[in-house]
Amino acid sequence: MFQWALPRRHLPVPAKPCVRVTPTRHASCMATIQLTGDHAEMMTTVDSFIGNLPELLGALLTDGRCIAAIAEFSDHRYVQFWLDKPSYFVAEVISNLNIGESQALTQTEENALRAIGWNEPSVDERPNWFRIGTSITDLFGIIGMTKQAVCEVLGELPGNSVSIRTFDMPRTAEDPEESSVASPRVHELEAS
Repeated sequence: MFQWALPRRHLPVPAKPCVRVTPTRHASCMATIQLTGDHAEMMTTVDSFIGNLPELLGALLTDGRCIAAIAEFSDHRYVQFWLDKPSYFVAEVISNLNIGESQALTQTEENALRAIGWNEPSVDERPNWFRIGTSITDLFGIIGMTKQAVCEVLGELPGNSVSIRTFDMPRTAEDPEESSVASPRVHELEAS
């Protein structure tokens, strides 16, 4: 029986799987961001998340809507971002004040976040470690700080899974310093 066979060099090479957090065309990803919804998620790897972080945060800045982006790791610890109003970008890393069922941060991890430049959480205003940016220079700093927080402090390895959620949310009060920012949180403090 005769069989057709392609020479080995013509066989298709399987593509390496790659999950993109933002749309593939650069022009579209810098104009709008694809939303998963508050209760939906997209799974990817830590390496892909960190690699796509500049695109993701750039899209948050240029989209025009108030969008929250939350990256939650397998131990339920997370980092999250949103643009509260034009030129007021908020980035957060989970803290022990807002830990829920997640693994608590050690004193060493908290000291490392402080050394990287994250602002300390407070019970009343911001229960997570946070950083506020108001310029593109701040955004670049936040990208580096996030990479350090995820990889060095939270100990996430490049191949670890991470779920990404992006959703539209209402903007807070006119003065972001006096606003309540609890709405995008993964875990909220219980009233005592």
